[in-house]
Amino acid sequence: QKAEYIDIIEEESLRLSAMATNVLNLTKVENQTILTGVSKYNLSEQIRNCVLLLENKWSKKNITPELDFGEHYINANEEMLKQVWINLIDNAIKYGDEDTTIRIDITETENHIFVSVSDTGIEIPPESREKIFRKFYQADESHSSEGNGLGLAVVKKIIKLHNGDVTVSSGNHKTVFTVSLPK
Repeated sequence: QKAEYIDIIEEESLRLSAMATNVLNLTKVENQTILTGVSKYNLSEQIRNCVLLLENKWSKKNITPELDFGEHYINANEEMLKQVWINLIDNAIKYGDEDTTIRIDITETENHIFVSVSDTGIEIPPESREKIFRKFYQADESHSSEGNGLGLAVVKKIIKLHNGDVTVSSGNHKTVFTVSLPK
């Protein structure tokens, strides 16, 4: 029973730490009007590293990451985009069903790079799809103890600073977040 209590305290500590990080990140990017710290880097490697950072979470739910992409490079703020991928992948794990997969794809056109993160699990109702990018909004109240409604607001602001866009589609027990970034 003591071990269970310690686990609960550790989980709560991690949740509060994540919330504080998201508040700080949002405060930092909300006041930013121009993008700084831009460099060319390997986007594919960054996303693979973000998946590995979250290995403990996806392995607990027996979720298998499927990464379907070659090497892609982008000119962007590397630290900011890392926050985007961690938030989107973490949400896919959190709201995805156990014993399923999360899929990450990267595709390119002449002018844009598209990254999509999809999971099989809880759908986002149509009336919530625009609201989920607002601060403190949570479409699924049953998972409110796992988040704080700030992650997608941070994602939206960072992508906007990069002159990109983030969209969501959800249906047939599948949710896909797609980020579009200029090259």
